[in-house]
Amino acid sequence: MANLRCVAPWMVCSIVLLFAGSGCETLPEWDSESMATTHKAEKRVSRAEDYRMRFQTKRDPKALNWILKNRLYSGMSRSSVEKEIGEEGELQESSKWLKATGGTFRTTDDAYRWGPDES
Repeated sequence: MANLRCVAPWMVCSIVLLFAGSGCETLPEWDSESMATTHKAEKRVSRAEDYRMRFQTKRDPKALNWILKNRLYSGMSRSSVEKEIGEEGELQESSKWLKATGGTFRTTDDAYRWGPDES
């Protein structure tokens, strides 16, 4: 009997919450974690736009470095890179020096150039 006295208040509270929420069409979303990630993604996109604008207008090398470190990834298409940087790349005809330095380049890869930056 003593256990029932301890359980009864919890059962009453849970039943009240169940009935209170059953009249609503949808319960409000109180998932603060998903809201925080959405806000972070929006903040990151607006930050990327700020750096992109700084690079396009002032040719700020720090802005270009931020874009390279935070928005560009290995295996991206040229059009995706152009979208992130905000301008089209210039095809480099003489790119043998780049391919000869090692790295993950193939001899059939094309090299593109963006810039110039301020420096």
